[in-house]
Amino acid sequence: MKREAFLLISSILLVSLGCAREWQNPNTTIPAKQVDIAAILENPIAFDSAGVIVEGKVWDLVFDKFEREDKETPFTEFKLADKDGNFVKVFVLGHIPIAEGDIVEVLGIYRRELGKERIYLANEIEAIRVEKKKQQLKANN
Repeated sequence: MKREAFLLISSILLVSLGCAREWQNPNTTIPAKQVDIAAILENPIAFDSAGVIVEGKVWDLVFDKFEREDKETPFTEFKLADKDGNFVKVFVLGHIPIAEGDIVEVLGIYRRELGKERIYLANEIEAIRVEKKKQQLKANN
């Protein structure tokens, strides 16, 4: 009887540990699909308000602030370009540690048009996460 109980508890623990996934911060994770920048530009309506993951090179980088509820809120804005020169604008709250020419991966929500408070986004990705990449951009085949 003790042996059966031990085996049952051991089996349950092994199964539950095997099913455990790595914890992800809900503030930096959304359901998103890896897409090419060109695909967004070809059909922006299809990607409106969708979670997207795009990769490219940073240019026209701007660090600025706007007033919100009687305090200044920093933001970062830049263009993200692929190897073919296609680009999409990216907006993220806060100043993030990137520089012109960095290769980054952006996770965010593509907005064809969104006006909220003092922010207006048009054909822009509202980024939730921006990560520097170490490898070079892959050529589109």
